[in-house]
Amino acid sequence: MRIGDLLVEKGWARARDVAAALSSSDVGRLCSVLIARGVLEFDVAARALGEQRGVPAALARHLEGRDMALAAKLPSDFGRASCALPIGRTTGGAMIVAARDPDAALRTSLERLVGSVTLVITPATRLEQLVAAAYGEAPRDEFDIDLDSAVDLAPLEPPPPDVDMLDPDSIRMALSSLDDVRVAKDPSQSGLIQMTTLSSSSSIKLQPAGRALPPAAPKIAAIREALERAVTRDAASDLAMSFIAGRWLAGAIVVVREATAIGYRGHGIADLAELHLPLRLPSTIARAIETQQTESVMPSSPAQDQLARVLHAQVITAAPVIVASQVIAVVATGDSIHGPADTNAASELGQLAQALGEAWDRIRRG
Repeated sequence: MRIGDLLVEKGWARARDVAAALSSSDVGRLCSVLIARGVLEFDVAARALGEQRGVPAALARHLEGRDMALAAKLPSDFGRASCALPIGRTTGGAMIVAARDPDAALRTSLERLVGSVTLVITPATRLEQLVAAAYGEAPRDEFDIDLDSAVDLAPLEPPPPDVDMLDPDSIRMALSSLDDVRVAKDPSQSGLIQMTTLSSSSSIKLQPAGRALPPAAPKIAAIREALERAVTRDAASDLAMSFIAGRWLAGAIVVVREATAIGYRGHGIADLAELHLPLRLPSTIARAIETQQTESVMPSSPAQDQLARVLHAQVITAAPVIVASQVIAVVATGDSIHGPADTNAASELGQLAQALGEAWDRIRRG
């Protein structure tokens, strides 16, 4: 369910306020715009986001009472790029990290850096300011940027909070209600897509590495139609990966953060964290960002060598994902499952990237 629909259904926001925010020229995520307009309380927005994403919610008091020393546990460029900030620890010792987009890829990266983590969500309008204060300002990203928050930013240094239960008013969002299954890694965190079905009417499935290939490639038209119905960015990304998994031996979605391309979703890749490419070095991905077109160039550089190694191919094709006239991600693939004779692969990758960008743009606006 879209966040605006959830707010109205729960009675947390008026339909006319949501409609006004959506039709306005204000730049930012819906909850952040509503907070800035003074028609939605910060804590209500946090609870709504938590319910929508199925993760715990960090309220204003938890952010204000955060353990400020924990920010140093993350590299500053990672904190900025991921919009993530450690705020405390559970009684079991897991680091609690507030994130704007608490997804599986972020959890995997955090676990590599700091060990056991519990991801929580909070409105971007406050979190982005705290991240900027802790790690420095980052370049504007129109896909993720929010308005300045009306929340008071006066420095607070209370004792570290008891964050073992972030939101005692909501059983669903309480950290203490997370069982071992909830906090354990799920298959998508490995960087290898396993098996799913797009819909009851679709035969497109994801194939685990090493398994028999489907008899026919999935249809790009079916994926484009499915992306038009996606209601979350994660759902749209998973749909795109389902097409990649049925079409190429290996592929990935990488997000552009500052001057780096960072692995976000992967298929046929042993370690998604290896996709961390500096864009100052020539690569097929860097070229796709520069030209905003599908590219299959093969420049010589350490970044290109790393890309070829991760995707197990020398010929890499990359297509830009464009939102609000900016390249915010790139879809990159290696060899087609049908070999060099598959002359439609590059064209369909470009169509996929375009459809994914349109889906992400629609979702961010509503």
